Amino acid sequence: MSDSAYFKFLQDSKSIIDGDKNKTVDTSFGGDINDSEMLTTNKRKYLGFVMQKSLEELDENLLKFENKYCRKGLKINWAVDYNDLLSELHSIISKRKLKTAYYTKHYLYDEVGLEDFFKKEKIKYSEVADINFIEAQTLVADTGNLFILDKDMSNLKRLNNGAINVFIIGVEQLISSLGDVETYYNAQLAISQKGYNGYILYHPVKKDNDYLFIVDNGRSNMIKMQRQRVALNCLHCGRCAKVCPVYNTIGSEPYNNVFTGPIGNVVLPFFEDIESYKHVSYACLLCGNCEKVCPVSIPIKDLIIENRIYFRKTKGVDIPMNSNYLAYKKFVTSRKKMNKSHLLRTLVLNKILSKAFRKKRKMPPLEKHTFNKQYIQRMQNENK
Repeated sequence: MSDSAYFKFLQDSKSIIDGDKNKTVDTSFGGDINDSEMLTTNKRKYLGFVMQKSLEELDENLLKFENKYCRKGLKINWAVDYNDLLSELHSIISKRKLKTAYYTKHYLYDEVGLEDFFKKEKIKYSEVADINFIEAQTLVADTGNLFILDKDMSNLKRLNNGAINVFIIGVEQLISSLGDVETYYNAQLAISQKGYNGYILYHPVKKDNDYLFIVDNGRSNMIKMQRQRVALNCLHCGRCAKVCPVYNTIGSEPYNNVFTGPIGNVVLPFFEDIESYKHVSYACLLCGNCEKVCPVSIPIKDLIIENRIYFRKTKGVDIPMNSNYLAYKKFVTSRKKMNKSHLLRTLVLNKILSKAFRKKRKMPPLEKHTFNKQYIQRMQNENK
């Protein structure tokens, strides 16, 4: 990739590595990687099936959820992007003259910029607050309930303390039926260190006291992708980042986004825009470590390859780079051409990989003899 965003990503990565050779990367997402043994292969496959089925029927499930949730006059706030969400929150806070808020660390809150919003609105954090932002892990389509993990009954107490409750959830965070709740809950227990001892299936009673925001914010772009949308099954446990050699070298800073690491390499071009984030799909060694620890068996490596193919086919990759790639592929897949002399191979490849392409890449030296010739020579020597 030869665009400016890609070079900035490389420069930021290099400056981080050069700046502190002994740096440590924060990977404090879920439990230890060994905890994934709590989810056997069969359980992981079944959970992946449950999540994928819900995703494949997302339109139908969202309508089903809305009908069940809104049956007593409740309202769902559909937010196309975080500006819609923050605008509605501003109206609620202004109208109700709220001064304090309770919230926890959550990727979706970071995505919509909730902390910066609170600073702008002069809202202060408090354990006992006017407005509670309570994390709901998923929606249950056939009952209209919110699935909320709980520890020491703290969330249950907040839901019933008379304060305003706000739930922010991604449009993809939904399971089809109540029968799948136990499977989902057991998976959450297996990947979390937070010591949850139960869950709540919550359905608001007072329509003026509970606000549910279902956020798209680019997710519909991902849903349109026949293959890549399986990445939306992600539980955001962070395990893929823990085992990623690239992430453990450069960390999250070069991504300049809440979504980082292997799963970020897949979703960012579609959550944001392809031109600005296509380069992250190339920040991968395709080692497959991420797939081994994913609790819902997302084929991350394969999806990154799918992204690269998609960018090339749809001209998401720069035209000069695409033509260079095709010429390079044609040359290196021809045995006749690759068996040419060392000098000729070097000259041809240098010409194919133009100066623009090699602007930030050092052309590796070619072996004097190709592997094919070396292998033939070795066999001849062994047969003597």
